[in-house]
Amino acid sequence: MCDLSAMLSEIRLGEEASLIVKPPNRPDDRDDVDAVLVQPNPPYEFDDGERTYRVVEDGASYRVLASRDVADPTYELGELRAVVNMTA
Repeated sequence: MCDLSAMLSEIRLGEEASLIVKPPNRPDDRDDVDAVLVQPNPPYEFDDGERTYRVVEDGASYRVLASRDVADPTYELGELRAVVNMTA
């Protein structure tokens, strides 16, 4: 298993990353989100222009929460499986 904490900490403010997420209730599927890092400290936040994604630590794993606006309620996108720095 890759070290997600190290991968997240290597991404710098303003860099684009691809978040690979395993959606709940769809164990054989995955969602890819390409977004720009806007909060470089935990909880990490990414923005793709339409939604904000917050990566939160949940025990030994990370969950990705999404919302359309800061004032909007969040929903769980799923478990973070990998992070790819698209800028590097």
